[in-house]
Amino acid sequence: MRRLDAEVLLDVRCDLGEGPIWHPGRAAVSWVELYEGRVSWLALDGTSTTPLEVGGLVGSAVPAADGRLLLGTDRGFLLAGDDGELELAGLPSAATSDWFVNDARCDAAGRLWAGTVGLDPETRLAVPGAGALFCLERDRTLTRVRDGITLSNGLDWSPDGGTLYYVDSFTWGVDAYPFDLENGRLGEPRRAVEIPRDEGFADGLCADADGCLWIAVWGAGEIRRYTPAGALDTVVALPVTQPTSCAFAGEDLDVLVITTARRHLDEARLREEPHAGSVFCCRPGPRGLPGHAWGDGLAGVA
Repeated sequence: MRRLDAEVLLDVRCDLGEGPIWHPGRAAVSWVELYEGRVSWLALDGTSTTPLEVGGLVGSAVPAADGRLLLGTDRGFLLAGDDGELELAGLPSAATSDWFVNDARCDAAGRLWAGTVGLDPETRLAVPGAGALFCLERDRTLTRVRDGITLSNGLDWSPDGGTLYYVDSFTWGVDAYPFDLENGRLGEPRRAVEIPRDEGFADGLCADADGCLWIAVWGAGEIRRYTPAGALDTVVALPVTQPTSCAFAGEDLDVLVITTARRHLDEARLREEPHAGSVFCCRPGPRGLPGHAWGDGLAGVA
């Protein structure tokens, strides 16, 4: 098994960074600061530009075909332009009064897939089974695909598009669903990867061109690469314990960008992890897959 190290790309130390996505047209990665309600842009030389202040909770930001961003928030799916103007694109039904949309990604037909997290209004912790997985079609039809989700997190497709990998973190692993691209339907899932409970839990993920999964393991301080057969073959070690997600970036999709969190860490732990909440990167060898924009048919992200 290979072991690699990641380095700091941006020393930002946010509460909870999430959802990195590479935008070739901008030559930059978008990522969100969930609890600050902010969408940020980061080039691979470590420079960042003025973030988009959305407010509330923002769990994801994916490109839309018209050049805007489609955001997953605590107010639903919002289209955001560079001027900050917001337009409601879809409002998920919720089982709790407090909720937000978390990780999201688009399939090759331009549909958005994202899950919600239901929150306890007092503790602000995820309510078991109160979330759901949704699909937002290009015509803004919103379909509730799976119920009983607790902490909806990473999702991505196999290189041939025939399998959707999906994380409900409180199931301690990753499920693989047969996926019909033409009609957007899921088959019955199988367990693809299991994370031992004493090691942490699966958070965000991405697939590479070899069909392997790169999984952020919250609590373990690692990004783990698993083969399609479920075997662990590479570990990217971080100097922080709470990685949240990862994505391939760069012209050749050969840079792995990693977001992290400092949420719930006490002062003693933060002294040990001064870069918790920063953005990291490494060049792991394998390359990633091109992304897709919402509403963009079979075209890749522009």
